[in-house]
Formats: sequence, C-alpha cells, structure tokens
Amino acid sequence: MNLKDCHNFSDFRKLARQKLPSPIFHYIDGAADDEITYARNTSSFDDVDLVPNVLRGVENVDLSTTIFGKKLDLPFYLAPTALQRLFHYEGERAVGKAAQKFNTMFGVSALATVSVEEISSMIDTPKMFQFYFHKDRGLNDSCLERAKAAKFDVMALTVDTITGGNRERDLRTGFTSPPKLTLSSLFSFATKPMWGINYLTKGKFELPHLQDY
Repeated sequence: MNLKDCHNFSDFRKLARQKLPSPIFHYIDGAADDEITYARNTSSFDDVDLVPNVLRGVENVDLSTTIFGKKLDLPFYLAPTALQRLFHYEGERAVGKAAQKFNTMFGVSALATVSVEEISSMIDTPKMFQFYFHKDRGLNDSCLERAKAAKFDVMALTVDTITGGNRERDLRTGFTSPPKLTLSSLFSFATKPMWGINYLTKGKFELPHLQDY
C-alpha cells in the first residue's frame, strides 16, 4: 500500500500501521485508559450529515473562516501533536509546509521535535503554541518568551495534564520517548527497517523547547 492508494482517513491509518513500528503507531493512534472517549469522539462523526445546497453556483466556493482572530482559507487548522519526528523524519516541518500551502493555522506542541524559531522562519501562516504549565517556572518563562519572540499568534493552554494519561496501549507495546529497543518491541522495529534507517540518519531526535531544562 502506498500514498497513491489512500483515498480517505481509514486508508491513511492503514498505511501508517504498515509503515510504523507497533509502539510508534499505537502511540499516535491510541488514547488513555479504555479509550471510551476516543471511540465516542470518532463515532460522533457518523451522526453529522452534510446537506448540500443543490442548483447553486459553485464557481466561487469560499471555505474561509476566522479562527482566533485569524483569517484562514480552510474551516479547520492543524492541531498541536507531540513528537512528530517519530512518525516521519520530516515531522513538524512537513506539517507546517502543508499548513502554509493551504493557508490554515499550524499548532506546535511544547513537545515538538522542531523549535518555534525554525517553524517561524519556515512559514508565515498563523501559528499556535500549545503550552504545558511546568513546575519549573524558568521553563515556563522560556517557552512563552520563545513563542512570543517567534511571533506566534495564539497560545493554547493545556489544562488536563495534572497527571499523565494512563495510556494502556503504550504500556502494552513498551512505547518510550525517545524509542528504546526491548525484547517485546524488537521484532516490530526489525520489520520496519526504513523507519529505523530514517530515524537514525535523518537528524537527531530532540525536544528543543525542553533540552536546557
């Protein structure tokens, strides 16, 4: 299965499962505890109907909207996602370029594998910084000051991380960040050699917003 074979979300999910080692795939695909909220959120899309307005002119279709005071060409934006370097070696760089191409907002996690400074120098589409409040006030100040200096437009304050989520899939697959080979995960990584080659040769895995703390 290749990218050209993907025609909907389910196809992309199948391709990701084919390309990624099991711990990596299940980290991005999974959620906390029994994943009941995850399942409900996913199934709720089945309750939404798109009702077309027929016999209408379509020569000037406009999907643009305003989100957080920023005019976007699409009625959605790319939400912050941590550790994107694990899923593809281009990580946040590729997602940022996609946001730029379609003129929508790009959300950058404090746990991003590319710095806010690099993202800001690379794209000029509206940008959001997802902020985690840490015990280390110096780290908090550093993150906020860097995002402000990089001219990020929006800050998303994450408030559900008083304690880390009980991600049962990760416990079963042995997921760690950065990835570590264990007896239980060795076979999964060995059967995805291209992921391993790219991970080892396409730049060092790091969390630039946290590396000095």
